[in-house]
Amino acid sequence: MAANDAIAGITYTVPDLDAKVQVYFNSSNTGVSAACVEAELSNGKTVDQSAVAWTTAVISGLALVASAITSGLGHSNTAAHVAANAMALFGFFQAQAFIGMTAVSLPPIVASWTQNFQWSMGIIKIGFIQDIATWYQRATGGTPSTVLSSLATTSVQVEKRSVESVGMLVRRAAEQIHNSIVRRASTTNTDTVVIKGIERVGFRAVIEPTNIFLTGYIFFLIFVVAVVVGVLLFKLFCELLVKMGKMKGEKFQDFRKGWITVLKGILFRIVLIGFPQMVVLCFWELGRDDSGAEMVLAIFTIFTMLAILGWASSKVIRLARKSINMHKNPAYILYSDPAALNKWGFLYVQFKATAYYFIVPVLIYILCKGMFVALAQDSGIVQAIALVIIEAVFLIIVCVLRPYMDKKTNAFNIAIVVINFISAIFLLVFTGIFNAPVRPICC
Repeated sequence: MAANDAIAGITYTVPDLDAKVQVYFNSSNTGVSAACVEAELSNGKTVDQSAVAWTTAVISGLALVASAITSGLGHSNTAAHVAANAMALFGFFQAQAFIGMTAVSLPPIVASWTQNFQWSMGIIKIGFIQDIATWYQRATGGTPSTVLSSLATTSVQVEKRSVESVGMLVRRAAEQIHNSIVRRASTTNTDTVVIKGIERVGFRAVIEPTNIFLTGYIFFLIFVVAVVVGVLLFKLFCELLVKMGKMKGEKFQDFRKGWITVLKGILFRIVLIGFPQMVVLCFWELGRDDSGAEMVLAIFTIFTMLAILGWASSKVIRLARKSINMHKNPAYILYSDPAALNKWGFLYVQFKATAYYFIVPVLIYILCKGMFVALAQDSGIVQAIALVIIEAVFLIIVCVLRPYMDKKTNAFNIAIVVINFISAIFLLVFTGIFNAPVRPICC
């Protein structure tokens, strides 16, 4: 067989190649193996692309901005539809990120794909933020990890579901495939670290494990501050244009008069957007204890968020019941009172009036998913089974109740829930619980 015939043609085109070659060197005198060279095969193709991450982030951001501007112009119905779809899409991105954060041994192509959405969890590598996170941890009595800085002396194995191929490392393959070679010999004195789950996500993003929580936390704070500053600047800009006669006085009139109420509503919406991210990172930090101060931040943040969203949800339910008692209709106060709509509308405008309460099941759904991802990092099987059950229950509830504002929004959200359920099933398959055979792509 020719050398190039020993390698399947798909090897040269498939992204995130899941294969490796092992070459054993035996002593000519004793026949005993003296050394082994293991090469992970890669053709340089991957689905983990910065362009994908940036594109999804920009789409989400523009959708939310478009919703705010449309609402400010007085087109509340259109704004509600745009906001509902934008929130659903952002939730889908976070659900994909959840898959990558599980402790299941994912195929490389799956790990790479889900890495594209880790920006939605605040897992973004920026140098000065890493410096701040490391400094803060040291200043508060923690010990930063050195996984990235000790790669010369530490063999880091990213847990994945691999296809192993044992054979000769032929010259033609070496010329056409980029090989990442790990030499293992009896004289080598290196430590081996196996990373999985959230640590795997951080490693792929070039973030130390002990910096993952603070990285996500800092980005959430940056997002909050940026939004508040943006609202203030927009308010000043509108007032300036009106005084200069460049804009009619009725433009953004509701926003300009009640901008404080609008800002409160926006901050509540930000808490809702960041809830999945903080559930995972905060509960994960509670199990790690990187430093005492980080533990305090995690406890304070997650329980404050739970209190805010719980209180806001109860407020919506109380307003709806008051409206039912007074007007025999939950929509009367919820949608006719501008103060209630601007402050609490983020919790119910995406639902039909009779399903005003559905934010409660949604929050419970997110909380359960996030806690299993964060707290069951030692068992990918537990995570996968839990996610299948949670997604199945939520899919049944959504399909039966159809709680969203109209048919199109229901269809869009049901499609997302179906995809999440299918992803959970695939995740369960990846655990190997069904003993599915893994076939080598070359031999």
